[in-house]
Amino acid sequence: MIRAEAPRPARRARVVAGLIALAIALPPVVARADEPAPAAQDPKADARTHFDKGKRLSTDGAWPAALAEFLASRELYATWGNTLGAASALRKLARFDEALDMFEILLRDFAAAVPADVRVAAQREVIELRDLVGTIEIEQAEIGAAITVDARSRGEYPAPSPLRVGAGTHLVRVSKEGFEPFEARVDVAGKQTARVTAKLRALVASGRLRVAEQSGAALQVIVDGDRVGRTPWEGVLALGEHVALLQGDDDLGTAPVPVQVKRDATTRLTLAAEKLTARVVIEPVPANASVAIDAVAVGLGRWEGRLRKGPHRIEVAAPGFLPSVREVSLDAGARTEVAVPLARDPASPFWRKPPAPARFLIEIGGAAAILPSFLGDIAGDCVGSCNAAPGIGGYATLHGGYERSSGFGFGLAAGYLVAEQAVTGRPATLQPVGLMGKAKGTLDDSLAIRRGILVGPWLGFSYGERFPVHARLGAGPMFAWVGDTRTGSFTPVKAGPAYAVGPLSVSTFTPFVQITPDVHFGFRVTPHFEVGLGVDALILVALAEPSWDAKRQINAGIDGIGTFPSERFVGRVLFGVAPGLSARYDFF
Repeated sequence: MIRAEAPRPARRARVVAGLIALAIALPPVVARADEPAPAAQDPKADARTHFDKGKRLSTDGAWPAALAEFLASRELYATWGNTLGAASALRKLARFDEALDMFEILLRDFAAAVPADVRVAAQREVIELRDLVGTIEIEQAEIGAAITVDARSRGEYPAPSPLRVGAGTHLVRVSKEGFEPFEARVDVAGKQTARVTAKLRALVASGRLRVAEQSGAALQVIVDGDRVGRTPWEGVLALGEHVALLQGDDDLGTAPVPVQVKRDATTRLTLAAEKLTARVVIEPVPANASVAIDAVAVGLGRWEGRLRKGPHRIEVAAPGFLPSVREVSLDAGARTEVAVPLARDPASPFWRKPPAPARFLIEIGGAAAILPSFLGDIAGDCVGSCNAAPGIGGYATLHGGYERSSGFGFGLAAGYLVAEQAVTGRPATLQPVGLMGKAKGTLDDSLAIRRGILVGPWLGFSYGERFPVHARLGAGPMFAWVGDTRTGSFTPVKAGPAYAVGPLSVSTFTPFVQITPDVHFGFRVTPHFEVGLGVDALILVALAEPSWDAKRQINAGIDGIGTFPSERFVGRVLFGVAPGLSARYDFF
């Protein structure tokens, strides 16, 4: 028994297992305990034989074969036992819509015979299955058009009610003589209704097909998977190749054969019916894959029918997938299910993602600026006891622009740069005013680029969606204040003790041309928002020569007043890198 307090997933598993166990343990097809055993050739005797075989197959886990036996038992003599067996097998095979139908038949047609515990378990199963079943509603088709879903006939349009199907992808076909058939692949969610507008177009060019059975027997004619009438049959079809076969009682029928219909002509097809003792069900994945049996294309999606016993060749293909060929051997009196899942073809353009939509973007970034040397006369001539540390600072950017679906982008950028370089122990001279000779000493300089404002256009290219890569090239002017703050100690020209100088500062407004290529590697957090890690290259071309003002007078201790010589703070071209983080937002 199933406890009401069991968790939902566990309860579902136990319900199914309990029903299957009941189906296996059921008494066969006896209506009353005191009823005598059925006589030979009695339909109930054959029903019992199929039912017992279905129980044995269920025990072995051979659910497709067990289902066939339970259904055969029901056809001969329906009882709640073989109905429950069929419902449980369908549930096990994930054919949820058919399982739901069968459980509802069990509860409706055998309400008085079903034991209370089985009834409660089946009712719970109905509730579970309704969550796994959706419906398809056909609209605007021609009255009387034949409807098939996954190669299974579902009646004519208009259907009395929406068609139940298991949640998933299904192939819907609507056809009527004199019209082009309609086919569509439909995705259906559980407890939802998918509406399919199936407007049929009248045939502009057509031909006629006449099908007869060689001995004159009246058999069902099936053309392109649709039941169109009984032999002899004649109807209007679209031009081109079609597939026809015959089906009758007692396994009488024909294998599928191709037939060519020509414009304004009647094609005559005479088929010889024979005993086809093997049954086969071909289940391709995806559902719209084409199926061919012994080199005869029989249509798209699931195919079920009768064939001669013995070897057969099954070919399945679909756009974007690698084709598959199966060699199967069918046994007389057996129902064989052949599942053919296709593997994706990685080289197929079918799987290429559509290009990203064009977008406006805004990006902000922050980085550490590293300039190995400011060059010039100070850092560039630092040798011997002099020590020059790398220039260190900060770099911030703001990019705005437009990026096409191809990945090509353009826009405007603005930035802010500050950096300082320390040069210590640099030999230097100081010229006292009015004295012959120069005072010698050492200076410690702090070279700086301050308030550097960068503006200009950029061009770039982006590749990838989840982990995009962005490469850009920006250029334009940069305006900055470049200066030097120095302190030092000098030996005077006159006799006396050494004296200290500074701190002294000089700053000069300097224009540059900036060129800033960058590469960033991103991670898309949401469809619109992305964070990134990258590096910008800094190429700064000075358009002026910021230098120490040689006319500036300073205190030179006992030497009185002195001046330093003019020295360039930076070289003509500076190089640097700026590794950092970025955040980007796309508007599309």
